[in-house]
Amino acid sequence: MFGQLAHPASEPALTATLNNTSEHGMVRHECAEALGAVATQTCMKTLEKYLSDEDPVVRESCEVALDMAEYEMSGDFQYANTIELMITDK
Repeated sequence: MFGQLAHPASEPALTATLNNTSEHGMVRHECAEALGAVATQTCMKTLEKYLSDEDPVVRESCEVALDMAEYEMSGDFQYANTIELMITDK
């Protein structure tokens, strides 16, 4: 819940839980998603660290979270702007 606020104050607790490899994969998944929403440079470095995690759920969550963090930092209006890109590429 704390991570859903996407507030930088949640970063240390989220990072500590993501770092805890004995924690359940789904808990770590939620932490990765929340770190992606916080979207600081430190969060991105933490997520990059786990792109090769043993748990596929954590790996894939970090990949998606990095994508979301890049979006959050971009200032774009729409996350999935694939249709817009297809129209402008023609």
